[in-house]
Amino acid sequence: MRYFIGNMIRGEAAEYYKATCADLAERFGVENVSAIVAPHITVKAPFERHEIEMIDDVISMVTEAPAISLSLSKWNHFGTRTIFLDAPQPPSSLKEYMKSVLSKLRAMGVNLNSQELDPHIHLSLARFLKPDQFNNIWKYLGLMPAPQFDIIFDNLTIFQKEKIEDKAWKVMKTFPLTGKK
Repeated sequence: MRYFIGNMIRGEAAEYYKATCADLAERFGVENVSAIVAPHITVKAPFERHEIEMIDDVISMVTEAPAISLSLSKWNHFGTRTIFLDAPQPPSSLKEYMKSVLSKLRAMGVNLNSQELDPHIHLSLARFLKPDQFNNIWKYLGLMPAPQFDIIFDNLTIFQKEKIEDKAWKVMKTFPLTGKK
């Protein structure tokens, strides 16, 4: 079983994500990211695990944190492979919270990659791009202002897929951040 952990995004930002991913897929012939995974901010990249109860236990421990406000407001990219809506100045409390979740997962034997130790908070709109696709999409997005969404990081969600070759990720379980101990 493969899993990843993220913050499920809802509301206007989620609707924008779905519409934009579909538009980019149709207009540029790229994969529709929204057909593969619900709108989210990744906390822990995909990993394999058989004991999901352990992950549930870790996640339930860290949901005592309060919800954190966050703004998504700038086009950005990782090289020529991924284009996203960026959180240009995420609150330091959010990065620290994400690191605390990751340290608890590492303590239970889940491997981390180097990017996870210094998270770049964003909402991916187009991924696994070829350089020409990237250039065309980047020019297209450059013709319009990036939207601004003030969202609340208020949950941790476990996404799963049974096999590596499965395309779509399913929401397995969502844990609200309660702010209560």
